[in-house]
Amino acid sequence: FCIAAQLRGRKCFVGFPQCYLELERIAHEGTLPAVAIDQKEKQKPELVLVPEPARVLEGETARFRCRVTGYPLPKVNWYLNSQLIRKSKRFRLRYDGIHYLDIVDCKSYDTDSAVYTCEAKNDYGVATTSASLSVESEFSGGWSGEENTS
Repeated sequence: FCIAAQLRGRKCFVGFPQCYLELERIAHEGTLPAVAIDQKEKQKPELVLVPEPARVLEGETARFRCRVTGYPLPKVNWYLNSQLIRKSKRFRLRYDGIHYLDIVDCKSYDTDSAVYTCEAKNDYGVATTSASLSVESEFSGGWSGEENTS
């Protein structure tokens, strides 16, 4: 076991005595090879922006958003009724610092009205949150896009 590093212009060494000769050879030939040491604190995933319940008319697009922190950067997946959602024409997945799930052309008679779950996972933990989607038909006599005051 032998580790060589350079800190603030000084050569540092940790290891067995037989490594000193190798370190001297490296020092004589030039700079020491750089070794990146991951100093960032490990963190389990944390949800800092959670999806909110959504209500849309049939044919519209519903959007859920989720933002997570953690280190290493958590992997985020979306689920519908415990089934992994994969990118498709109906389900758009996008990331720009925030994870987005768009459900395109929502159907009231389909399984679109359901609970959607955002799961963030890394080596140090898992965080999940869920939100419901309600898809209304404009012919159902129900919701018309505005709150019913009667």
